[in-house]
Amino acid sequence: MSVVLVVKANVASYDRWRIAYEESAAFRRENGVLHDEIYCSPEDMTVILVMQTFDSVETAHSFVSNPKLAETMKAAGVIGAPHLTITQSI
Repeated sequence: MSVVLVVKANVASYDRWRIAYEESAAFRRENGVLHDEIYCSPEDMTVILVMQTFDSVETAHSFVSNPKLAETMKAAGVIGAPHLTITQSI
């Protein structure tokens, strides 16, 4: 079973966000992210979509409930609350 966390967020600056995202790679790995992909709108680089793969729904839930995730997003320039959806293959 494949589990994917889909994150849609608005950011103040894509470049600033991307640097912070890369700097938090160890945090993501330590908290169960196996693979990630980043997408953004070609018309508006401040709208991002991140897809992160986990080995279980429980691991994904643990990751999204980690207070450090919210702190990291805020420091990276995420504006407002991101939309988070945990999905699994069926």
